[in-house]
Amino acid sequence: MRIWLSALCWLFLAVGQAWADERILEFFSDIKVEQDGDLLVTENLRVRSIGKQIRYGLQRDFAQLYRRADGSWINARLDVVSVRRDGRPESFAVSRLKDGVRIATGRQDVVFRPGEYQYTLTYRVTRQLQAAGGQDRLAWDATGGAWNLPIDKVRVRVVLPEEAPIEDAKVAGEGGGSPGELVEREPGRAVFVSTRGLAPGENMAVELAWPAGFVQRPGPVRAWWHGVQDRAEIWAAALGAVLILLYYGATWLRVGARVRRNQAPVSEPPEGLSAPALRYVYRKEYDRWAFLSGMMELLARRSVRLRVQEDGRYLERLSNQAGGDARQDGLLHGMLSRFFSGGRSLLRLDGLYRHCYDEAQDAQRKRLEETYGRVLFYKADGWARKAFYLWLLLAAGLVGLALVREGSLLAWEAWSMLVPLPAVPALFAVQAQWRSGATSFPSRLVLGALAVACLVAGVVLIHRHAESWPLLFVGLTPLVLLAVVCMGAAGLQGYTDQGRALRAQVDGFRQFLAHPEPASDTLAPDAVLARYERYLPYALALDVERRWSAAHAQAHSATPATLADMQARYGGSLDVLVRPHRVMASLDRWAATAVRGAGGVQGGETAGGRR
Repeated sequence: MRIWLSALCWLFLAVGQAWADERILEFFSDIKVEQDGDLLVTENLRVRSIGKQIRYGLQRDFAQLYRRADGSWINARLDVVSVRRDGRPESFAVSRLKDGVRIATGRQDVVFRPGEYQYTLTYRVTRQLQAAGGQDRLAWDATGGAWNLPIDKVRVRVVLPEEAPIEDAKVAGEGGGSPGELVEREPGRAVFVSTRGLAPGENMAVELAWPAGFVQRPGPVRAWWHGVQDRAEIWAAALGAVLILLYYGATWLRVGARVRRNQAPVSEPPEGLSAPALRYVYRKEYDRWAFLSGMMELLARRSVRLRVQEDGRYLERLSNQAGGDARQDGLLHGMLSRFFSGGRSLLRLDGLYRHCYDEAQDAQRKRLEETYGRVLFYKADGWARKAFYLWLLLAAGLVGLALVREGSLLAWEAWSMLVPLPAVPALFAVQAQWRSGATSFPSRLVLGALAVACLVAGVVLIHRHAESWPLLFVGLTPLVLLAVVCMGAAGLQGYTDQGRALRAQVDGFRQFLAHPEPASDTLAPDAVLARYERYLPYALALDVERRWSAAHAQAHSATPATLADMQARYGGSLDVLVRPHRVMASLDRWAATAVRGAGGVQGGETAGGRR
């Protein structure tokens, strides 16, 4: 008998638990619109708990607190005044959501007993009113749509200041029509009640409108400040971009990197400057074209010649010619010393002799930096570092603002701004390596491909997570400004007074090479050819070789023997009079081949590589 009574008790208990499910029995909300436009909201909730969802307390979510009806961002604020349970103060914690705020009541170490509880939440929220011409409007999600519990009964009372007349009042619902209705409407007061129970996730929103003047609207300054707060990332990105650009403009003027243009043409290069030195002074940096222009000058001075054989191409040292001895110039003599060390007079142009190329280039770079770099140039490294710190501060600020806006430290909307950034220094490194010839083409190709992949992936992520064109601009701002910072760091190098004077001479000579005076009709074609070849390395160094070549068409009528001798010294396969740049490019390909052949024999000799 006792067994049957015990089983019957357990059956009644199970049926009672199933019947008494968790729910919100009553949701009463009092909304007071204050004179300054803030809302003071008091919510009274009577809930029933069976220890499932309401185990430690309630979670009240305000999911759209930071979004207007049109989806734009609004910098609202919600301050909790008090939280009470059954008339006694209750502990709570406020956390940030993506577009709102969560108030979590209770403690994790205190588990509720099944039963009914009365909660009272009081909080103040700002910037929820909308000014629409001669009206002020309020659209408020009274219950919110984030509840996982059904709500049996809802009552919402809205109180306006100074008994403002209500011009419009209604209940807006989601899906299947409105869940409530307006039951009382009088000056300064409106009451709404639900007409049915609300399902989990269903929201009951109320809307009111009253004439302007009863609530104080923000003045011009305050409205402007609200706009700044609502678009903080856009303002920060625009202001940061302007500051960085102004900083570089002021730094450029301070460094004094400008050189006077429109120099009068000068028919002779500055005294003591060979083609490599001329390019170094003109570019304010060393690159592989300086080295190649030096090789072209060795060919023009008849110190070396290119020799093509069945087993490859060679650089052959010639006996010194009157007036063309490269030993008169330290840079050119250094190249010869490295190329033809140990009494060698024939150097094969391939990877077997990479050490000759490396030693000659390194020695030339060091000599130029020691001779001209410390005297003619002024580098603003400190200014460049400050610009980088300014960019770093801006990028950190934009990421921080995006994290605050999204309400999560794991928001891809914020961190995606950092994804494409490594591509910028990588691409600049590839460019620097290409200019100097410091690495092989495959290594530059791999680094460039990785940089482009990182750049494309980052831009796609930013575009995917940007909710509007202004936010897309914000996301791309760190990327664009980092490129500006890198370009500025490379360009923040000016001339000293001595360097500015020498650069003026270089510009004058460049003007002469770009717009040379026509050769005199009395000048023999052989003399025109000699003039063309004499200054061709300088024209190549200053990037005006096409104009220099076009101005010497008369040189094609030189004697066949003179033309044949010139063509033979330059390898014979390319026309130096028509495409001198191709000859220089072929030397550049030899340099690339030498770098790629690093695994070959270092310093070895081929069978025909020595005389």
